[in-house]
Amino acid sequence: MTHHRNQVARRTAASRNRRGFSALLWLVTLAIAGAGAFAVYNYAPSFSQPTLHDEIVFYDIERKDFELSITERGEIESVGDAEVRSEVKTQNTPGLAILRLVPEGTQVEEGGFLAELDSSALREERTTQQIAVNTAEALVVEARNLYETAVIAQQEYLEGVYVQERQTIESEVFVAEENLTRAQEYLQYSKKLAAKGYVNDLQLEADAFAVEKARKELEAAKTKLRVLDDFTKAKMLKQLESDILITKAKWEAEKNSFQLESDKLEEIKDQIEKCVITAPRAGIVKYAHVSDRRGDNDFIVEEGAEVRERQTIIRLPDTSRMRVELTINESLVQYVQVGMPAQIKPIGMDDMVLPGRVSRINQYAEPSGWRKANVKEYKAFVELLTAVDGLRPGMTSSVTINSISTPDALQAPVQAVYSHGEKFYCFVPSGDGLEARELVCGPTNDRFFVIESGLEEGDRVAMNPRDLLAHVDLPEIPKKQRRGAPAEEAPGPEAPSEGQGQGEVAAAASKPVAAGG
Repeated sequence: MTHHRNQVARRTAASRNRRGFSALLWLVTLAIAGAGAFAVYNYAPSFSQPTLHDEIVFYDIERKDFELSITERGEIESVGDAEVRSEVKTQNTPGLAILRLVPEGTQVEEGGFLAELDSSALREERTTQQIAVNTAEALVVEARNLYETAVIAQQEYLEGVYVQERQTIESEVFVAEENLTRAQEYLQYSKKLAAKGYVNDLQLEADAFAVEKARKELEAAKTKLRVLDDFTKAKMLKQLESDILITKAKWEAEKNSFQLESDKLEEIKDQIEKCVITAPRAGIVKYAHVSDRRGDNDFIVEEGAEVRERQTIIRLPDTSRMRVELTINESLVQYVQVGMPAQIKPIGMDDMVLPGRVSRINQYAEPSGWRKANVKEYKAFVELLTAVDGLRPGMTSSVTINSISTPDALQAPVQAVYSHGEKFYCFVPSGDGLEARELVCGPTNDRFFVIESGLEEGDRVAMNPRDLLAHVDLPEIPKKQRRGAPAEEAPGPEAPSEGQGQGEVAAAASKPVAAGG
């Protein structure tokens, strides 16, 4: 019993000792913390204050290889597409409806059926035109007969009427001469009788009058013959020749009209035949759908759709030669040249990469809509250097053009370049402050600028220049370069506006590009 009480007493004492030690340790800790807080509160102003440089993230300028690779998406197309167009004229109509159409993807041979257009209006026109041709042909026959009649009339006059009239007048001259001779002989005889007293003076005067009358009749007959030869014949010939020329001209005019009507009829027949469209060569049918600038379907090739003249309906691709059609922003097109190598990645081809080469760059920008009024894009073509099975026209492809590769180039991050007016600056340390250093920049990708002058290797540049404008002195921007300047004084689209970083300029002016720094 006594032993048990002693054990309990020892345990109670040990517990009291432990509680006392813990309380003492807690008091010592509180004392040390209070002393530290007192020291920080009273002596912190004597420590060094943080400077402006401590609040800025700097980048050390260095030299390294610069790569500019322009990546754009485009559509794969065949280089040697055979475009099948509607050759039917659509006068006074918006177009002709498609009646029948071969299914897309069908393999067709040369001369095989592709499509049929509605030719009902042309068939009605052919009937009307056939009537016009028949009428014109009848007029040609009539005009020819009139011409031949005029030729016969001329021959009839020269060889018949004229000869007959001349012979009649010559006969009158002959009779008049004979009458004059007889009257003269009778007058001489009467004079002899009058001298013997057998004929009185009155009879003698009558005989003399008969001579004069016969002479007048002879002169009249000769005058009539001269008028026939010199005037009547010439007048009739002129009139008959005129009739021949007029009827011949009318005949030629009617023949020309008939030819025109016949040609028009043949053209209508040809147009009817062209309503049935056949394949100019063997290939796989691909419909030539048309999309507007917003990407919406503007024309769908299907039965019932109206096709205008010269509109492409079907394409027959030549898959042995393929290329990618893409557009490049105006800020990057200056770095793309014909012959540059490219890598082509068709979408959905298991990360396949095909070699390519830039084959053409259009000289003029593509038309842009109101959504991209200030953004100009140029169409470019990249040809595939190898043929691949399964590659089809119309597939989307990502194209990377290896534009610029400059070894050991001095570079600065695009975030560190600040655009002020038409000039670029970097903010570099100067004493305890900052200095705005003017730059001459070369090409850029989405990460770095090539620095041609203004910086040296090892220089430090601020990565947040827009937040540090209050700590640097920048020159005043000329009025013509300010935002809101008159249109005739405003800088071109390539000139960034005041306060806009080059990184933002690059992002706004072009699509993202894949590049290595």
